[in-house]
Amino acid sequence: MTLVDELSDLVDDVRDEAGRAAEHAADLAARALDRYSLDAIRGLRRHRPIIAGRSVAIVTRADDVREVLADHEAFTVALYAPKMEALTGPFILGLDDTPLYRHDHAALRAAVRAEDLPAVDDAVLASARERIADAGAELDIVSDLCDPVVDEVIASYFGTPGPDRATQLRWARTLFEEIFLNVANLETIRERAHADAALWRPHLDAQIAARQAARDAGEDVPDDVLTRLLRGQRENGGLHDIAIRHNLIGLISGWIPTVGKALACIVEELLERPAELAGVQAAARAGDRDLVAAYAFEALRFRPQTVALLRTCAHDRTIAAGTDRETTIQAGAIVFCATQAAMFDEDAVDDPAAFRLDRSPDTYLHFGHGLHTCFGEQLNRRQLPAMLTALLEGPTVHRAGRLRWDGPYPAELRVALVG
Repeated sequence: MTLVDELSDLVDDVRDEAGRAAEHAADLAARALDRYSLDAIRGLRRHRPIIAGRSVAIVTRADDVREVLADHEAFTVALYAPKMEALTGPFILGLDDTPLYRHDHAALRAAVRAEDLPAVDDAVLASARERIADAGAELDIVSDLCDPVVDEVIASYFGTPGPDRATQLRWARTLFEEIFLNVANLETIRERAHADAALWRPHLDAQIAARQAARDAGEDVPDDVLTRLLRGQRENGGLHDIAIRHNLIGLISGWIPTVGKALACIVEELLERPAELAGVQAAARAGDRDLVAAYAFEALRFRPQTVALLRTCAHDRTIAAGTDRETTIQAGAIVFCATQAAMFDEDAVDDPAAFRLDRSPDTYLHFGHGLHTCFGEQLNRRQLPAMLTALLEGPTVHRAGRLRWDGPYPAELRVALVG
């Protein structure tokens, strides 16, 4: 059975069986797309680029994926909102364009500033270099490099370290899995996330209270995100303490799992491409961070940290209007926006099968599109190349093991540093 047949039958089944959960159908669709090669997905884009049923729709063309993601009124994040509410309280990634979203987004932008980027970039590079030096002749990209670097930078920049590294990493991953990946609503995943959220909330409450007490006592406090959020309460009607907690949990939960997976995917793809690996290593040794970034995000196109984003259709909405694929998505349908498929769309991407370094950043959908473009996009555009630069600027990198997984997350990717 071809991918087109399998997904078409799936959508037909969902349309015909009223009792079947749309969430389950979306989960099956994700698994089906993940199993097939890019050649098979190319056939889907050509022959049935939009598959739409009553409860689920799959969109694979670049223009259509962007159209869905750009229309936040018709295609909402309602699928994520109840899970976020239960675990963290309201957070911007689970809010549509409401007054609360605009208020909280502005408060976070006042604390997470563009002018911080060079300092965060330097901190990531310095931490990564230290971890690589400590590792010696062989290291694990996950546990020796990315996890400790991200944890250290979050602790310093946000001002909210976990009780210990392993605990904070676990909290972030279990919450992210429940909110964004548990489409089939498995109870075991939900229970783990709620147990960890119940520990994380009071931990952050204590940190927020301690920082506020220090400020009230006139003590010197670091100019980190937590201090800025507390300062904003009084200066411009910013976030109250519980809202600070909601949003910090959300930001950290979004940061740790996505960056860790993205870096592992980038390195794994480069290890499969000797010519590109040699090229990016030369760029790193030359200190050309922009060129390292071009290699990183092109590698991520071939091996992305996510293949799709989900949206819920709020009301009947026709997409690709005026084309031969014009389709009406029905209210209530979960829309599977196949972002990786879109990044290989021949009508939108020049020579998509080639690994090229001259692509515009607009080619990529690594950070989403529209209202809910990744809040940390600018940080990620710098920290991923910074860690890759630290890894590649010294000895020649060779594979020392295959990428292993622990559920949806990378568990280990060992490399040897030779020479």
